[in-house]
Amino acid sequence: MVIFKINSQEVQAILESIDILLEIKCLIRSIVPGSELNETQMKLFKSSLNSLKSLLEPLFSKFLQTEVIEKMKNEKFIELKKLMEKEGYILISASHSKKILKNVGFNPLKIIVSGGPLIIEDYLEINPNLSKKTLLGIERKTKNLMDKLKKIAREGSNITFIYMAQNETDQVILEELTEIQNIIGKDISLFKISNWKIFGV
Repeated sequence: MVIFKINSQEVQAILESIDILLEIKCLIRSIVPGSELNETQMKLFKSSLNSLKSLLEPLFSKFLQTEVIEKMKNEKFIELKKLMEKEGYILISASHSKKILKNVGFNPLKIIVSGGPLIIEDYLEINPNLSKKTLLGIERKTKNLMDKLKKIAREGSNITFIYMAQNETDQVILEELTEIQNIIGKDISLFKISNWKIFGV
């Protein structure tokens, strides 16, 4: 018989997770039957979920069946391959992700790396103390990106934004999406991933 040992850190993670779930339970009870969260409650809810994710992900990786995890990876990879067949353009926020997409077969010329938000005002919200020189550089970069997206839109090519649910920059871009679509005159499709590591490269 195979015996799995749970170490003290894992036990602590489970106990902390139970406490967080009880907090979420109290929060849910406080908003029924409407189940509507105000801004403060939403921040608490998201914070609790992020804490749960951090605590439990290592346990899931260690104790969940490998076959289940591999199946999830394969299904997402198949979805990505289908996306590749559409021969459109891919928008991502970080340059290291471009290498991953290239390794799985994407044309690097069809991958657009934003390197951050696409709307300059969001840089100021993140850091209101940016120097004029830095701001001018960011302004040029965001303008070039928007011009490129406009050109792609005029050509009639599809654009898909691949994003990670827990990535802060990706979340900012998601919030900008309506404005970006209005500027370029084209809808941008979304492709959500949990982590770039799922592609095994």
